[in-house]
Amino acid sequence: MIDLSTTEANLAKLKETLGPQNSDFKAMAAVQANLDDNINQRIKGILAGLKVKVDAFRLHLDSLASAVDHARTNDAFMTEQYRPYFAAKRRLDDLQKLRDAVHLRILQETVDAALPKTSIVEITDQAEPGRKPVSPSFKLNIALGIIVGLIVGISLAFFIEYLDTSVKTIDDVERALQAPVLGVIPQNVSSLILEGSESPHAEAYRVLRTNVLFSRKREDANSLTVVSGGAGEGKSTTIFNLAVVFAQNGQRALLVDSDLRRPSLHKLLNVSNSVGLTSYLLRQNTLEEVIQTTSIPTLDFLPSGKLPSSSLGILNSTQMKDFIKEAKRRYDFVFFDSPPIMGVSDASILASEVDLSLLVIQYRKYPQAMTIRAKQMVEKVGGALLGVVLNNINISQDSYYYYYSGYYYDYYAKREEEPPAKNNGEKKKPAGERAQLDLKQKY
Repeated sequence: MIDLSTTEANLAKLKETLGPQNSDFKAMAAVQANLDDNINQRIKGILAGLKVKVDAFRLHLDSLASAVDHARTNDAFMTEQYRPYFAAKRRLDDLQKLRDAVHLRILQETVDAALPKTSIVEITDQAEPGRKPVSPSFKLNIALGIIVGLIVGISLAFFIEYLDTSVKTIDDVERALQAPVLGVIPQNVSSLILEGSESPHAEAYRVLRTNVLFSRKREDANSLTVVSGGAGEGKSTTIFNLAVVFAQNGQRALLVDSDLRRPSLHKLLNVSNSVGLTSYLLRQNTLEEVIQTTSIPTLDFLPSGKLPSSSLGILNSTQMKDFIKEAKRRYDFVFFDSPPIMGVSDASILASEVDLSLLVIQYRKYPQAMTIRAKQMVEKVGGALLGVVLNNINISQDSYYYYYSGYYYDYYAKREEEPPAKNNGEKKKPAGERAQLDLKQKY
């Protein structure tokens, strides 16, 4: 059998070697044409046979589709015919299940009814409605609230006390500062000139005066100032009343308001502050012109005067040192008020120039670190820190401090309750005359 592909290959070779006019090439071309005709005839026959098969399959498919449509129509018809039957069958099944459930329940009730009653719990007391609600219990809630409140309050108080680093006891001061406590001053202290020498508050300052006298190392150490770490700790009131107590004891005292920033002692004495220490240091007035007398003959007062803005460092001048020497020569004791040592340099200058310094600490106001820093600043400038004064103590509420002044308060309270003594016929003198008799003349 001649292959078409072989014939085409041979025809191509003959065309290249012999040319299209060669007899062999033409014979081979005729063979190829014959093969092409045979192949075309074969293909046409195959296609005709396939078409016949396709037509036969199409007829069979049409008959199957017609049979499916007929079956579907018949099924729909049969379903519609059998619908009442299936509905009745489902209802029958439901009724049978219901009957079985009822029958089972009847059997259970029958068995329960047949069981003996003696072995089952019997009701002895009928349930009655309660007269009061079971919950909430107001008494229990109140008791728990009180207990929890006390626990929380006490815990909070201890926690706040733990966080509080301020000065609270004498032991705190002496342990932190390594300095003795020379006096404990109670609350609500005002001018001892207004309260009088018999005031219960005066005894606290008399105790302070005694401790100051016995604590100094030299007899000629008679100039003293008070310092504190912060403002409002009671320096001015302390130095004022301490000077009053010294003067009431017969010692000549000079009270100098050297707080040039915020002077306040002239308000306690109700005198003018127009001239004073600055006037003397600036050589505008003499010492006799600026010193003022008080209602106590042995107590003189030197106001601060007006401070020019160009003379802020006047306390560190030679005139100030000469004034201190002159005041110490004229008076038995000289007392200087000062601003807070942490705020300005005036307090440090005064501490370095005078003989003695007292550190005033207000109870529970500033942290101990500030107080320690104030003490260090006094020692750094060479000041002699004599001791510490605890101020603004509530004696009646703080039992820790009661024994310092409680006896004295009780003593004066009893004296006020005693009836006045008889004067044996002597005429009672007016208070003003008695005061004049007790006053001593100025030097």
